Amino acid sequence: MGKAVDIGNLRFSYGNGDVLNGIDLSVERGEVIGVLGQNGSGKSTMLKIVAGIFKDYRGSVNVFGKEIVSMSNRQIARLIAYLPQFFTPSFDLKVKTIVSFGRNPFIGLMRGLTRDDIEAVNRSMKMADVHQFSERLYSTLSGGERQRSVIAKALAQEGEILLMDEFSAHLDPGHSQKVTKIALELARDKHLTVIAAFHDVNQAVGMSDRLLFMKEGKVVALGRAEEIVTEELMETVYDASTRITENPINKKPLVVFS
Repeated sequence: MGKAVDIGNLRFSYGNGDVLNGIDLSVERGEVIGVLGQNGSGKSTMLKIVAGIFKDYRGSVNVFGKEIVSMSNRQIARLIAYLPQFFTPSFDLKVKTIVSFGRNPFIGLMRGLTRDDIEAVNRSMKMADVHQFSERLYSTLSGGERQRSVIAKALAQEGEILLMDEFSAHLDPGHSQKVTKIALELARDKHLTVIAAFHDVNQAVGMSDRLLFMKEGKVVALGRAEEIVTEELMETVYDASTRITENPINKKPLVVFS
């Protein structure tokens, strides 16, 4: 299938020591990688580098064979959609306007949305199930509705890679799982490559092809959940005692924190 993202010996510092300490990760086209670790482990920093937000890194980050630092912001936006932890528009806009921002990488200077752009926006709103409140202001939406609107914006970009940075972690567990499930199911339907940072271990286990566990900017474990999720790994990553059982629904490991 070929590599969508290839990260080699990635290092990054904010000025007071390395936040990333030699990350290696290869992601196949269409694969979903779940990234896990405590706050401060480097998950968000790694995603921001792949998204082209931080460019003063050391090592290599190749997207479809091209170094990300050599690409323009427009080139990156045509390939990669990034869902941050929080999305706060500068102005209170209608949902359909926010979703239309996903078409910005394709709009020329002084040119409005084309018929194809409008069709992409409408199609994305329907896929994310936000078309029924497309005329509402973003501020009037519930937390889950806002996140679905952001998903629609990402789908409207029609890129090939989706990056998710714990973007539903601030919702209650039920809505967080629902919104994340919607995003990943839509991504799989569109055959997108996904790298998603998770707050919930069991959510990541159930929704990812492989898991990447990080601690202090280093890779602690990488592989399928059935192969790597152990009580010893949870102790190493989270400094917590756990019990590992089998999830009766998907037959994958179920982590119970003591």
